[in-house]
Amino acid sequence: MGDYQSTFSIPGISSSIDWGSMADKLIENARKSQEPLIAKQDTLELKIGLFNEFSASMKTMRSAVTPLKLASTFQAKAAEFTVLSGVNAQSVVAATVSADAAVSRHEIEVLQKATAQNRFSAQIKTAMSEAGLASAQKFYINVGGRRAEIEVKTTDTLTTIAQKINDAKDMTLDPATGKAYGESLGITASVIDNRLVIKSANTGLGETTDKSTITRGSGTRDKLGFTVAKDAPSNGTLTIKAGSVTYAEGTDFTVDSGSDEITWIDGHGPAAGTSYEVSYTVNSSVFSLDGNADLLSLLKLDDDTADHYLAAQDAVVKIDGLTITRSSNQIDDLIEGVKLTVNGPGSVVMDITQDAEKAVTGIQDYVTAFNDLMDWINIRLSESSTASSSQKDDQYKNDDFYKKFGLLHGNSLLWQTKSQIRQIMTNPVTAKYSLKTGRPVQGTMESAGQTGNSTFTVTVGVRTATIEVTPSDTLQTIAGKINSSYEMNHDPQGRTYPIRMASAKVVNNQLVIEASPNRKFSLAASDGVLDTLGLGTPFSLLSQIGISTESTDYGKSGKLEFNTDKFMDALRNDPDGVAAIMNTVMTQMDEYAGNMVDASQVEVGSTVVPKGRIASQITTWQTEIATIDKRISESEARLELRARGLYEQFAQAEVNLAKLQQQASWLASVVSQLSGTGSNS
Repeated sequence: MGDYQSTFSIPGISSSIDWGSMADKLIENARKSQEPLIAKQDTLELKIGLFNEFSASMKTMRSAVTPLKLASTFQAKAAEFTVLSGVNAQSVVAATVSADAAVSRHEIEVLQKATAQNRFSAQIKTAMSEAGLASAQKFYINVGGRRAEIEVKTTDTLTTIAQKINDAKDMTLDPATGKAYGESLGITASVIDNRLVIKSANTGLGETTDKSTITRGSGTRDKLGFTVAKDAPSNGTLTIKAGSVTYAEGTDFTVDSGSDEITWIDGHGPAAGTSYEVSYTVNSSVFSLDGNADLLSLLKLDDDTADHYLAAQDAVVKIDGLTITRSSNQIDDLIEGVKLTVNGPGSVVMDITQDAEKAVTGIQDYVTAFNDLMDWINIRLSESSTASSSQKDDQYKNDDFYKKFGLLHGNSLLWQTKSQIRQIMTNPVTAKYSLKTGRPVQGTMESAGQTGNSTFTVTVGVRTATIEVTPSDTLQTIAGKINSSYEMNHDPQGRTYPIRMASAKVVNNQLVIEASPNRKFSLAASDGVLDTLGLGTPFSLLSQIGISTESTDYGKSGKLEFNTDKFMDALRNDPDGVAAIMNTVMTQMDEYAGNMVDASQVEVGSTVVPKGRIASQITTWQTEIATIDKRISESEARLELRARGLYEQFAQAEVNLAKLQQQASWLASVVSQLSGTGSNS
C-alpha cells in the first residue's frame, strides 16, 4: 500500500474549511480495511523466505547424500609401501588402486626400468657439405614392419634432417593396391646441442607378432605387405606355413632385410594360387638404420657407444618371486585392480588396504548437513512469536529478522519432515548389493567349519532362490546351484530371462555373487552359513556401522552422531555390506529430499503444480499473495472513485457556502440600508 496522494485541492476560501485534508482523513480511514490484508501479505512473504531457507538446507543435505550412494566410496582401496631397498618407495614403484583390487600383500623387486631407444649423432653446427658430405646420400629407418627413406643433401643441416625424419612416411607397398601405405613411423627426431637425436615413441622392445594370409603368385616373388627388418635391435623373423607344412628361410625362400617381398627358391614353396600364412615377429618399439654406410658413419648414427646410443630395454619386475617382463613402465595386467608405475631399481612391500578416507569424510559431511537441517527445523518449531508479551517492547520487534520468529511454530510439514528423515536413518532395512565377494574358502564347506545342511536365499526383485549348502559342497558347487536356480533364470510365468537375475563365480577361492545390470540382490539366512562363506550377516541398521541418533536429551533433537571406530571395524570386515546398507538408506533419503525440493512441474488434474512439497507450499503462498494484491488493487480503485465523489461533494459544498455567504452579505447590506433609512426619517 502506498501513501495516499490527494488528487485535488479545495482551499475553502469561502468556508475556511480545508476540504483536501478532510478528504485525506476520510480516505485514510477507509484504507484501514486493507491493513489486515497487508499484514497477511507480509507474513506470507516472511514464510516464503523461511521455506526458501528450509529448501536450501534440504538441498545441502541432499548433495551430501550423492557420494554415499556409490559403492566405490566404501570399496576404495589404497596401496601402502614399505621400502626394502632403494632411496624410498616412490623411487621404486607407485600404484593406482581401484575398488576391484583385493586386500593383499605383495613383495615387489624392480630389476630394471623400461627405457626408449635413442641415437645421438655427431655434433654438427654447419651444413652437411661443410661436415664432409660430398653428394646427396640416403639412409633408411625401419620401425616394426614400416620403412622410410631419408635423403640427406649437402645443403641440409641437422634441423632439416630432423624435419625429414618427422615427416617420413612408410614406403612399404600394399599388395592389394600397389601403393605405399604412407603411415607415420612412430619415432621422433630433434636437435639438442647441435646433435641429432632420434628417439622411439615407446619404451621397451615391444615384441609383437603379426599374422597375414598371402596367396602364392605365379612368379618367384610375393609381396608381404610389410618390410622385414632383420638387423638388431628390430630382430625380425619370418615363419611361413601352408596347412601343416612349414617353410624354412634359406631352404624354401629368401628375404632381405629392408625388403617387403620374399623370393621362393626354385622347386620350393606352395603351388601358385595357394594361400599361406605368414607370421612376422619383430621388436616393434625400436628402430634400425641402414643405407649409405659413409653417411651413417659421418653422422655417427652407426656408433653403438654410450655417447651415441641408448639401447631400449623392457621393464623387469619380480612380484612375489615371479619375474615379469613388460615393454612399458605402466603395468596393469598383473594384479587385478592395480596399475603399477615402475620408477627404478629397488625392493618394496606393497599392502593393498581398505581406503576409508573418502567414506569417513563423506559420512562426516552428511552428518553435519543432516544435523544443520535438524537444528533449523527444531529452532523453527520451538521459537515463539515476537507478538508475545515479553517482546512487545523490544526495539527490534519490527525488523524482518524478528518478525520471522514463531511463524513456523508447530508447522505440520516441518514436523513430518523431522519424523520422516529420522525414520529413514533409524528404521531397519534390507541391504541390497550389486556385487558381493566372500572370504577365501578352500576345499569343502566341512573343512570351513560347517557341520550340517544349511540354506540361504538370494532375492532379486520378486524372485527368491533358496540355495541349499551341504558340508560336502565347495564354492564351485554353490556357485553352480545359484546359476542353475529356477528363480534366477525364469520369471513367475516360467519364461526364461534373457540374462540371469543374479550369477555366481569363484575368483581367488572366493564366492562372488553379482546382480544383472541395473539390478540388486539381497541375502538372508537363518544360521551362520553366510558368515562361513564370508558373505557376512547383512547389516540392517545404520547404528551397526556407527551412525546413530544422538543420545543427548534422549535423542529428542533427532540429530546424528558418527562413531568412526565402529564404522572402521564394519568397513574392514564387510565393505560390501557397508556399501549396500549405505546405498539402500541414502537412496531412500535422496528420493525423499527430491520429493521435498523438486521444483519441476507436474499435472494434478487440470492444474500444473511443482512436484516438491516445499516448492508446492511456496507456490501456494505466492498465489495467496497475488490474490491479496488483487484485492488491494480493487480496494484502491474503489477508494479512487470515492475520492473523486468526495471532491465533487466538497466542491459543491464550497460553491453552496459561497452562495450562502453572498446571500448573507446581500441581506446584511439590505438590512444596513433599511436601518439607515429608518434613522433618517
